[in-house]
Amino acid sequence: MLLLWDIDEGSAQIDKYMERSENHIVAGSFMALGLVNSGVTNEIDHVQGLLIERLQSTNDQKLQIGALMGLSFTYAGSARADLLEAISPIILDTDNDTKL
Repeated sequence: MLLLWDIDEGSAQIDKYMERSENHIVAGSFMALGLVNSGVTNEIDHVQGLLIERLQSTNDQKLQIGALMGLSFTYAGSARADLLEAISPIILDTDNDTKL
């Protein structure tokens, strides 16, 4: 929260946790990235690209929840159809054991 809306410094501080081997730490870094970028509009929408790619490329429940929460923090209230299109298959999948 100390780096809220400071996307340059915040992203730099969070990056080191995104490559850790412990999935709960990586999931937390996804949420932190979402918080830092909460409500920020930027031409380079790196949060969407990064978190959607991570969300779709993993089956790990912790990482999926972290990516979904990070996207939720960043884009809450934005009513973006492209995000709904990207996350709907994961949320609506009845075989998915990720319960939010």
